Amino acid sequence: MLIDAVTESYNKYFFGDVGREIYDFFWGDFADWYIEASKARIYHSGDDSVALVAQTVLLYVFEKILKLLHPFMPFVTEELWQALPNRREALIISSWPQTSLPRSTHLVKRFENLQALTRAVRNARAEYSVEPAKRITVSIVGSEEVIQYISEEKEVLALLSKLDLDNIHFADSPPEDAKQSVHLIASEGLEAYLPLADMVDISAKVQRLTKRLSKMQTEYEGLKACLNSPKFIEKAPKDVVRGVQEKAE
Repeated sequence: MLIDAVTESYNKYFFGDVGREIYDFFWGDFADWYIEASKARIYHSGDDSVALVAQTVLLYVFEKILKLLHPFMPFVTEELWQALPNRREALIISSWPQTSLPRSTHLVKRFENLQALTRAVRNARAEYSVEPAKRITVSIVGSEEVIQYISEEKEVLALLSKLDLDNIHFADSPPEDAKQSVHLIASEGLEAYLPLADMVDISAKVQRLTKRLSKMQTEYEGLKACLNSPKFIEKAPKDVVRGVQEKAE
């Protein structure tokens, strides 16, 4: 898809589009997702053959990116190309990436669902201010087909979403503690439940809110004292008095 789009933009001399398309793919897809997801296979799979496949795919994609970038950055890409294993020719004389390659739409959709689920969990963690290092529990609900391929990527999901690998549960219906959980809809037919007990330290939350309430109460009392002072009302500019009234309200 990227190769086709970039090749077409080059042919039309749309060099700005070329740069944007490569940049978006390199950072938004390759670096943010593919490299990070591959770490589960390379470092945590415990299977050398699985790790080798992941490394091979990463190398294949990186080679194609260098070829697409070469007209823009000939010297830098050539240097990086020569640093890769088994280089037998210079990048400048290597063949252009093949276009119109077969595309497995159902596999793309599976990875998009995994991305959507990861984003949903990450957003929930941020919203509830969960500590970055804290591993949390999740119950994933979906059809049998969805559960099957998501469960196969359990290690990837745990790595990218900071989940407790031993407490990732799969089911076709909501868990018993659904009402005490944060409900996430990742995509059509794919949902997740994050127990609030894992997400929030209730006592710490109460302390923070109590402290905040006390601070707001003190501020309110100060504003109220100003508004009850005849001297303040008489001497302060009208816009200042109005601002204090609005803030107090």
